[in-house]
Amino acid sequence: MNRILIAEDDPVMAKLVEFNLKKAGFELMICPDGSSVIDRISDWGPDLAIFDLNLPGKSGLELSQYIQDTPALSHIPVIIITGQGKESSFEELYEAGVKKIFSKPYSPTALAETIRTLLSS
Repeated sequence: MNRILIAEDDPVMAKLVEFNLKKAGFELMICPDGSSVIDRISDWGPDLAIFDLNLPGKSGLELSQYIQDTPALSHIPVIIITGQGKESSFEELYEAGVKKIFSKPYSPTALAETIRTLLSS
């Protein structure tokens, strides 16, 4: 079973993502902020990470850059979920190693399909 680390500070959104991805067969760890990701990512060893762009502690951008800059973690694909939808910030995210960006609202089915694609490549 593939392990996915999710950082989402909105409890309702976190439950929605958790429900849909567990139903799709993934093992999950939910973090309520960016700082807890830093504390847990190395020990838990996820196969993929999903971050909200705007998180307390460390942003999704900062977390993506951290993963890209840490050799032991740099193999982990990152997906960003954002409510901002500003195309100008997307370039910076891709430069930080983000593989896919979803703007809210998004399709849970499309998210699960993207995860499967990223994990199989």
